[in-house]
Amino acid sequence: MAVVREWRPDTNSRGHYYMNYEGAHVSLSELRKRNREHRYLRKEGIPRYPKYVFHEPNVCHVTEKSGLHGIFNDNGFRGGDDGFLWWSLSMSANSMQKQPYLEEFATSPAFQTESRYGNFRFTLPLTELLKQYSKQFCWRTSPILRVLGTKLYKQEIVYSVLVHPQYMRCYREYPRLPVKIEPDKYLCMYSQKTMTWCCQSPSDNYEYGLEMDNEDGVEYPSPLDRTEYFVWDKVAVAFHMKKNWVLRLGRRSLLKHLSVCEVAQVNLLKEPEMSVQRAMAEVEYLKRKFNL
Repeated sequence: MAVVREWRPDTNSRGHYYMNYEGAHVSLSELRKRNREHRYLRKEGIPRYPKYVFHEPNVCHVTEKSGLHGIFNDNGFRGGDDGFLWWSLSMSANSMQKQPYLEEFATSPAFQTESRYGNFRFTLPLTELLKQYSKQFCWRTSPILRVLGTKLYKQEIVYSVLVHPQYMRCYREYPRLPVKIEPDKYLCMYSQKTMTWCCQSPSDNYEYGLEMDNEDGVEYPSPLDRTEYFVWDKVAVAFHMKKNWVLRLGRRSLLKHLSVCEVAQVNLLKEPEMSVQRAMAEVEYLKRKFNL
């Protein structure tokens, strides 16, 4: 599979348009240089904000009612129409501790407990998924992690990481995901069972700017006169999945790693919105159905 070294338009499974650049994680500064027509990237006067580096071992997969039932019926996860099983980096309290001014600046959907995709969230250590993927599809060899690309939506930047078996040669033109922690050089790295993410923009609507106290040189958040809307970024992990593959974890493990969450006010649902109470009732139904 040849890497396309140019921006190409595409549409995701929910019908949303984006521009795709394969085989590289393109920095925000470079995106702003090359996308001057983009509504948010072209904006001037974006306030200063902290540069965050997160070290996170967990990923999450969020789905709606039909997806939840399909996962429990299959005993695991299938890939989508694009041939990938998608997970997002899960921002835990441990990975965010000791980071300055998160309440003021880290407000994008990447940090919200509510979900845009449904009420049912599976959260697992990435290393556990890699272990099961290796056992089931890689002949027990370690899977390969590569830089899949950068997706630029209307207000969202997705830095995607590819996971595939070693024997597959079609992805060899995609660079390996860095394992050396160099935040000044790379946006996303994986080492010591942990994903390191250099966040490019932690908010989609800035209400504070980072100011400097001239007397003691300490930075502090200062309220803005008006909200500044901007792009925000996230990290996603895409497991290569053939049509008949199911990444099986076992129903008890699925239940252990399942939680119910509220749906964000601005969401991308395909199915009717559910209350938390109704979602919890669906989980109880599955527990009875499978004697869990």
